Amino acid sequence: MEPSYKARKIIERCLLWLLLGLLLWAGAAQFSSPVAKALTQSPQKEVRLTVLTAPIMQFVYNPVSQKAVVTVSKEKYNPQKREKYLPAQNGRFFIPQTADREKFWNHFKDVLSSWRYNPLWVVHTVWSYITAWHDRRTNLTPAEFLLLSMELSKLDPADFAVRLPAASKKKTSVAAPQEPVIEDMAPLAVKDRPIVVEIFNASGKRGLALALTQYLREQNEKELLRVDVLQYDNYPSPQEESFIVDYSGRLVQVKQLSRAIGINSEIKSETSPNAICDTRIVLGKDFEMPL
Repeated sequence: MEPSYKARKIIERCLLWLLLGLLLWAGAAQFSSPVAKALTQSPQKEVRLTVLTAPIMQFVYNPVSQKAVVTVSKEKYNPQKREKYLPAQNGRFFIPQTADREKFWNHFKDVLSSWRYNPLWVVHTVWSYITAWHDRRTNLTPAEFLLLSMELSKLDPADFAVRLPAASKKKTSVAAPQEPVIEDMAPLAVKDRPIVVEIFNASGKRGLALALTQYLREQNEKELLRVDVLQYDNYPSPQEESFIVDYSGRLVQVKQLSRAIGINSEIKSETSPNAICDTRIVLGKDFEMPL
């Protein structure tokens, strides 16, 4: 005997409410994860994401300062020993389709810089996440992916400080100028001081480092930027792209400086006991003087 029309309506409504309840429960479970809480309820907590490339990268994002630090390790990801590299205690990870760190990082920066002008990058990013979730190359939940994407949409490459592994003592860099060994670090020990910078011209354009030095000193005199140019010189080798190397960890001030002079690449973060400045600015062929 078939149920009456009224009975079928009751059953349909019950099933509908049951489905709605399951969706609400699933949504609550999604947004109650540690990463989701860090991005919504507890913004003072940092969000950590391990990207398994060769070498491995560790992303640490601070929702309050909207700054991200990318630490590059010396260890390379081996797919055959996947469990060895997965973060402990339900840590979040992502395994891109390409294992090459440089290739992945450059693609990430391109998307971050151009998605506002090319909405197809949004579709591509969502599809990349769906395929990674399907292939179990990430344990980011859909809610975490959504919240993290919303946070990343506020950033540009200059918001990322990249910490590369320490160079081997047996190998010496030919690209970077040698830093003199100094004993007096008093100018860098003073609290609440202007950020001390040095400028190197790697563009091939004569007088560019001097021009930027004069510009920054004028901005400091006008109290538009708190910056002290310690010295300027030529870089040993030409560079296609400009970049900034920070030794101080004052990422907020360094970002303000990078935006003021139009260098929007990621900030390279290094430690050096012999550093005579907070930040080094290297002007590449792409650099244009700010108006």
